Amino acid sequence: MESSENVSGRLDGVPTRPAGSDADSSSELPGRSSGRPLDEGIDEAILDATWQVLLDEGYAAMSIARVAEIARVGRPAIYRRYKDKSELVRASMADKRARAATVDTGSARGDLIAYMEFARRRFEVALAGTLLVDGRKNPELLTFFREGMLGPRLADMSAALERGKERGEVRPDLDTTLAVHALMGSFMVHNLAADRPPKGWSQRIVDTLWLGFTA
Repeated sequence: MESSENVSGRLDGVPTRPAGSDADSSSELPGRSSGRPLDEGIDEAILDATWQVLLDEGYAAMSIARVAEIARVGRPAIYRRYKDKSELVRASMADKRARAATVDTGSARGDLIAYMEFARRRFEVALAGTLLVDGRKNPELLTFFREGMLGPRLADMSAALERGKERGEVRPDLDTTLAVHALMGSFMVHNLAADRPPKGWSQRIVDTLWLGFTA
């Protein structure tokens, strides 16, 4: 969900818990097979280039040739790893998700602020728009984005609120899914109505809604 989620264990100085082992295993990324080991440096270059082209040009205009040019590899290097453009994009999304960290500051409020700050700084709203448009012709990509990137991040935020319930910080009857949608919906509206939220916005939006979470 993020433009460059290059995070490992810590997020902007906030204590975190590593993402689940299923997300961290490169063997589960789409397109990876169990043959001769491939150069990890080339793997990373290809996935990063795919992400860049997807953001800059959209899925419909993306080509394997363009990804190869940005990654500075030959097209055969990509086709040895991925059978087509769709699989390549899914692998890039899975890679971004695998790099994301799960926040645990010790308080639900602190967790939510950290997640919202991560979205404020790194989430690319343009990607969601691109996939919504391209999803008409390639619904599997939109599904993968929802289930493989956005869904797990929303689930992480809901889990933070559930931990808050256990600690007595959050009211026990709170619908955590609706609460998370309210937070992320505010983020999306701000991007559409103005631009990327400014510094300090993450704490303000959490504190604005926090009374409803604890009442």
